[in-house]
Amino acid sequence: MTSNPSTAPGSFEARPPTGPNGRDRTPAEIEADIEQTRLRLAGTVDAIAERVKPANVARRGAESAKAQVVDERGQVRTGRAAALAAAVAVVGLLIWRRGR
Repeated sequence: MTSNPSTAPGSFEARPPTGPNGRDRTPAEIEADIEQTRLRLAGTVDAIAERVKPANVARRGAESAKAQVVDERGQVRTGRAAALAAAVAVVGLLIWRRGR
């Protein structure tokens, strides 16, 4: 699609019915172009659905949390692990007190 200066800013108009060689496109060529666009769109929708799937979101969150307390060599970052443990203890205490 191409932008047309005579249309409103940000709007688009459909591609002209001619192909790259300047001749009119056949209905079969137009249908093939539509099918290719549909397949690309379906792939994009599938990729988005996979990215927002709850199990994948949880996995990425767990990997991110692990990366905060474990370095590249697999060694525990004691300072960060201690800070995380303290934060969990404080939250646990607040929840426990609120429940009483």
